Amino acid sequence: MRLGFLGTGTAIPSARGASGYVLEAAGEVLLLECGPGSTRRWPAMGLDFARVGAVLCSHHHVDHCGDLAALLFGRTVARPEVHPGLVFAGPRGHRALVDALVVAFGDALVHDDLTVTELDDGTALTLAGFVVRARAMAHPRRNADEAPALGYRIERGGRAVAFSGDTGPCDALVELCRGADVALMECSYPAARETSSHLNGRTVGEMARAAEVERLVLTHFYPAADEADLAAEVRSAGYDGELVLAQDGLWIEVAR
Repeated sequence: MRLGFLGTGTAIPSARGASGYVLEAAGEVLLLECGPGSTRRWPAMGLDFARVGAVLCSHHHVDHCGDLAALLFGRTVARPEVHPGLVFAGPRGHRALVDALVVAFGDALVHDDLTVTELDDGTALTLAGFVVRARAMAHPRRNADEAPALGYRIERGGRAVAFSGDTGPCDALVELCRGADVALMECSYPAARETSSHLNGRTVGEMARAAEVERLVLTHFYPAADEADLAAEVRSAGYDGELVLAQDGLWIEVAR
């Protein structure tokens, strides 16, 4: 299993694309997040409509799901014979989001082979051959009825990737990451920026240390984070395992 990075940034324009990742194993592909512009990076990463079987979103902030409409429209104008079945999966409200996109952009987004699946805290299911387990994370909601942002643990062939999505420090994140081969965690800000809704260079190190993570990969960088020495901040927080700062276009092997 290998993990690729379509976009390691945020909603703020920068040299980094918005959130987008790809897991690939045995010829099957699972997209993790679908932020604005992430689909533009498919060709360089060897992806096309015939390979992508499922798209898993952590929450409904635009930098994590803004390209869902572009993906559906692209399938409309691509050659029909290359279309496999497609699954969109995400938190409660995902079906309503897809329906609203159809209202906004028209029937060109309608596909008979599209399945929309909603997840909640504790949900487990199989997507494109990957076993996915969801946990609720600590990220702002507009109201008490809105679904929480989700983090995911994704397993295949005895290997596991834990993905924080967007979150502040929380026990559920530590539980999600413990024992994973790769912990893919957001690191939105430098340590000097205090926040409870995201991780920074200090708190991500604390979470990784608490979870006894062996291999930590940081992503979701706001421009201020790119100006900081995040590696030094993570080490100062007590994390001493393998550390990678993700870049757009990078591939890493989960099983080494």
